[in-house]
Amino acid sequence: MNTKTTASLIHRIASFETQYLNQQLRTLDLNSDQARAINFIASHPNSMQRDIAHYLNRQEASVTNLLKGLVRRNLIVRTIPVENERTKLLSLTQAGADLVDDIQKSFSQMNILLEDSLSDAEATKLTQLLYTIQKQIDGEQN
Repeated sequence: MNTKTTASLIHRIASFETQYLNQQLRTLDLNSDQARAINFIASHPNSMQRDIAHYLNRQEASVTNLLKGLVRRNLIVRTIPVENERTKLLSLTQAGADLVDDIQKSFSQMNILLEDSLSDAEATKLTQLLYTIQKQIDGEQN
């Protein structure tokens, strides 16, 4: 197997990211998806479950259990608006909001580790290239 293909390098970096984040977030008693959901809700108050599912690239049904767990832990609240009883809006509780800085610090530290060996120009170019790949992937999935 060629260990220097683009796909294999992306896989190795993604594996590092997963390991690193799991280790950091374990101290907050969260996994990566839970932390990303809390971070998303912090940035997008009153978002809906499908917004989280899209962001996490998961099926809505699988996000249901993730969100139920965060509700049980009193980190998020689901609110049913009067005008649409079929919709549930998501917001953070104070306990959830208290975690946001620590979650963002974990993601920021990981990003610093990934970009530390790159110049600013290289980091910018890499981000642009990865964004181009992401657009291609998104176009293939639609």
